[in-house]
Amino acid sequence: MESASESTGSRGAKAILQSPTVIFSMTLIAVYIIIGTIVGDYFQPVTQETLQQNVILDLLVQCDAPTPILPWTIITAIFLHASILHIASNLFFLLFFGFILEEQVTKSRWVTTFFITGLVGSLGFVAYDLLGYSLTGAPNASSLDCAVGASGAIYGIMGTAVGLKVVLLLIFLLGLDIFANGGGPAHLGGLVAGLVLRRYWSLGGGTFRGI
Repeated sequence: MESASESTGSRGAKAILQSPTVIFSMTLIAVYIIIGTIVGDYFQPVTQETLQQNVILDLLVQCDAPTPILPWTIITAIFLHASILHIASNLFFLLFFGFILEEQVTKSRWVTTFFITGLVGSLGFVAYDLLGYSLTGAPNASSLDCAVGASGAIYGIMGTAVGLKVVLLLIFLLGLDIFANGGGPAHLGGLVAGLVLRRYWSLGGGTFRGI
């Protein structure tokens, strides 16, 4: 016979394993390890050098041309990270704000938030490049710029979970640079998309229309 404590523990473990925050965090880690194994570098798996040397990686990263060379890269690039510090910082904020968002929305809407805000972030990067090329002319191959990381989706989750005022306060208190490493368009795009979802789903004091 299963004891009450064992039953509670098993239910708790099951809930954790079903958490979208945990699932997506583990997915990001798994992809990072796989890419690190492919290129033979777990500290900085995505660099200009590894992109030139590895065809598989080149097929997954979103680079300006000025639009993505391969359309699926606006999704696949979300799951790639350039370095250990890059993925560690993203995982920290994903775990913190992901669990907050789970308290407010269903699992399906959590996943929707991740993909919509991540996609808008990627498209923000594309739009920024298109604007730059329209002003400066054709791109220079020597200055090819590539974007990777889940930052756009994470800013989107932050915006959906806590709203603009709290995000701005956190940026001020923690010294976060929303324009860090040239990711400003993706970060801003994801944040704006998250704020739109927060308003559309009437979070933060309104009546939430759950599924």
